[in-house]
Amino acid sequence: MREVNILVLGFGNVGQEFVRMVEKKRDRVEQDYEIKPVWLTVFRRETRWDIAKGYDILPLFKRDLSTLFHPLQTGKVKDDLQLCLQTASPGVLLDCSVSDPQTGKPGYEIWKSALEAGWHVVTASKGPLVYDFKGIQEAAQKKSCRLGISGAAAAALPTVDLACYALAGTEIRRIEGILNGTSNYVLTRMSEGQSYAEALKAAQGKGIAEPDPSMDVKGWDTAFKILIIANAVFGAAYNLEDMTVTGIDTLTLKELEEASKKGLRFKLLGRYEKMNEGEVLEVAPKALDPSHPLYQVSGSEKGISFETDTMGTITVIGGRSSPVGAAAALLKDLINICSST
Repeated sequence: MREVNILVLGFGNVGQEFVRMVEKKRDRVEQDYEIKPVWLTVFRRETRWDIAKGYDILPLFKRDLSTLFHPLQTGKVKDDLQLCLQTASPGVLLDCSVSDPQTGKPGYEIWKSALEAGWHVVTASKGPLVYDFKGIQEAAQKKSCRLGISGAAAAALPTVDLACYALAGTEIRRIEGILNGTSNYVLTRMSEGQSYAEALKAAQGKGIAEPDPSMDVKGWDTAFKILIIANAVFGAAYNLEDMTVTGIDTLTLKELEEASKKGLRFKLLGRYEKMNEGEVLEVAPKALDPSHPLYQVSGSEKGISFETDTMGTITVIGGRSSPVGAAAALLKDLINICSST
């Protein structure tokens, strides 16, 4: 049985669900994978929760979790976290916090410190990966550490894993993905006759869309994900300046109705394609015909399609769009990393 120390950064819906899921599946994780997760400290905003080894934390989820957190020792999360990274045996830094994709902060510097200290990084945070994927990857390789990025690259929908393992040996010529459940739900409802405002309100009512859905409907969430996937699959260093991004917020009901009359369906696609004149990276609404492999993706579902030279076109559809799905992706990465290192 291998004990794995875990530091958690960020304790919102996804972070809480991850901790809850690990505890609920602890027996299976220990028996099937011989991995014993050991919680060290959970950081939430400007507070911390230090967890005694072997403490049963699952019943605590019935309480007000905020009462478990206490002031930082240094006054700054990054400094407290640095102390943990330096004093504990290296394990896994689990990042569910939010970082700026334009600067990578604060996660980028924290990850670099963790990797330098020999810690693997498993993340649902996209910011540092969008900011400097290659720099993070090189820092991990330098210390023989691993990055688990499924939670940031469409979460429960397998994307990078599929490309790098199941499609090993192929030349991937094109990637197309419906990578944002909110946008796809809104487009699905609009294709049924609802206005953009009505469809968005319904998505928010179901908890599918955030109160501020701009990152989703304007295409940026999809842009972050397809950028991360392309860089991971091709070992590249693309950035947001290499992309064109158009959201769904400018589409009209009339455009969708006209597409529907022709048997077409609008989807917000993230696309990477190798062309004679170079590579294309873009996000835009596209009217798909029934022959397209992502035509049937509806509601808040996601999907990704890889066109290869030797295996044809491989498509995966599904992947739960929720904190549970994201937490499951994090757990998958944790297990795979700890089982292979």
